[in-house]
Amino acid sequence: MNKVCIVIPVHSPNPSEYELISFAQCFKVLGKHPIKVIAPQGISLVNYQKVISDFETIFIHPKWQSSLLNYNKLKLSKFFYRLFRNYEFLLTYELDAFVFRDELNYWCEKGYEYIGAPFFEEYGYATEDSKLISVGNSGFSLRSVQAFKRILNAYPIVTPLVTDEELKSNWKNLILGLSKSPLRLIKRHFYENVLIQERDHLLEDTYIIQVNESLGKNKLNFATLEDAVKFSFELRPDYLYRLNNNHLPMGCHAWIKHNFEFWKPHIRSFGYGV
Repeated sequence: MNKVCIVIPVHSPNPSEYELISFAQCFKVLGKHPIKVIAPQGISLVNYQKVISDFETIFIHPKWQSSLLNYNKLKLSKFFYRLFRNYEFLLTYELDAFVFRDELNYWCEKGYEYIGAPFFEEYGYATEDSKLISVGNSGFSLRSVQAFKRILNAYPIVTPLVTDEELKSNWKNLILGLSKSPLRLIKRHFYENVLIQERDHLLEDTYIIQVNESLGKNKLNFATLEDAVKFSFELRPDYLYRLNNNHLPMGCHAWIKHNFEFWKPHIRSFGYGV
């Protein structure tokens, strides 16, 4: 089994200038590792090929990237992890990420099953007073393929995010479906995790954090907050930079969205005009 590969999800045929910077930087710094672009069938990749002429692409059904909700469900699908069954780890690298140096092998050897930029209280609404609470953001994150396959099978029928009404509805639908079309229903409920795939609101990383404690022995081995800060920044990068002894992490997420002025000199140091 191979150690690790990088997965770059591509949603649009017309990436922004900053997205193309993120795209180019991934190949520049992590190019010695396998890099796989995930794209919807039928999309034109011409604009990406102007930056990197040759890269491997896995085309998948457009439904998975047709909305933010469906994209989050993709990252919590058995289908997704079967695509990378020959790898121990995946680095998810969305096109608002930026990588500063290659420490992939180091982080794979740490033994964690999930690591990403740390979250603050109030998540995306963090203030100067918000405290670090958990690991972490999935836009630039490293995860164990086998561990995610394990938890997708382990998520119970009842989770902290499933209401009594949802539970009643699921059982009602289960009984009704078995009476009408048992084969279709069995496939629907056991091929993918139905409680995940039928949700109408889902953010993959916060969902993982909120249900992880309910999984008992199957729960993910998260990185420590101390190591998460060394791995990636997202919110409040200036504060995390000071916390990390004025050192950059391996990479970051949402560098355009969160404190762009902080990131500008660091991005420019690689020769990009921002």
